[in-house]
Amino acid sequence: MHKSFIKYFIDPNTQESLSLEIFEKEGDVIKEGILKNKDSVYPIKGGIPRFITGSDNYANSFGFQWKKWSRIQFESDNIGKPMEGHTRKMFDTISDNSIEHIKKDDVILDIGCGSGRFIDVIRMRCDNPIIGIDYSTSAEIAYTNFILDQKICIVQADALKLPFRADTFQGSFSIGVLHHTPDPEKGVKEAFRVLNNGGWFGLSVYQKNSYYDKPVLKFYRKIFSLLKPLFSFMPAILYSYVAINVIRPIARRLIFIKFITSKCFPFVDLPDKNWSKLDTFDSVTPTYASTHDRSEVFDWLSAAGFQDIKPTNWGETSFLAKKL
Repeated sequence: MHKSFIKYFIDPNTQESLSLEIFEKEGDVIKEGILKNKDSVYPIKGGIPRFITGSDNYANSFGFQWKKWSRIQFESDNIGKPMEGHTRKMFDTISDNSIEHIKKDDVILDIGCGSGRFIDVIRMRCDNPIIGIDYSTSAEIAYTNFILDQKICIVQADALKLPFRADTFQGSFSIGVLHHTPDPEKGVKEAFRVLNNGGWFGLSVYQKNSYYDKPVLKFYRKIFSLLKPLFSFMPAILYSYVAINVIRPIARRLIFIKFITSKCFPFVDLPDKNWSKLDTFDSVTPTYASTHDRSEVFDWLSAAGFQDIKPTNWGETSFLAKKL
């Protein structure tokens, strides 16, 4: 973490200021240290400020999947491949191309960065400071992916208790993340708190009655959750590989098999086989995977204080809103 980012941090539990103690650094990059006040101590470990302790948290499936598929969805790694343009289009649609209007030195926040695919999209267009947070150990993967970029700061933190000062960011987004938390509406309120007046927020969550809302999918999540203490994520990995390597080719050829598989063996069918495996694993493993309708998400944004709220064209539950 470059020392220039220190000014943005506060204690996420008390909102109090934090002081820095450095144990190891390379130039202006802090490798090891602590952020502390009279009540709390938060480590900086491996270059990452960490406001989450312990590896056994509700988002540990994401730490696993992004370690295995660290750059599969990066736009810069999909040039000339079947999914070229998908990540860029997803980001541009949900954010309504807001990134095209940012000013020099505007600071952008990615709430739930995973391995960093949307940070990658931003970096392909500008060199603004970016902070990416993730609850899981995927923060370590994102850090590695951007280790040479001193204008990118990766933080292990909770989207529901952001460790940043109010009125800090000029733009923020949370794409496919808050439905994986116990209280998505609280995450929206936190996004509002840390934005500057005039700042924008792009949001997308799972939609009711979509693939992610299927009863059979919820059944598999329960099964794999029960198996996890004994077998970790191996059963879910095996399911994903069988679904894409064996069931998908048959289902594509035989319509009646496709109908049966959609009812009994759900999977994500995309042009790229590895993307399909990743998204299938992603759909059957989360602890939380809530689904919502358009009016509910609109109400979250309005109650938080956002204005100029408008739907964007990535499903029924994606919005762009502003803090005015």
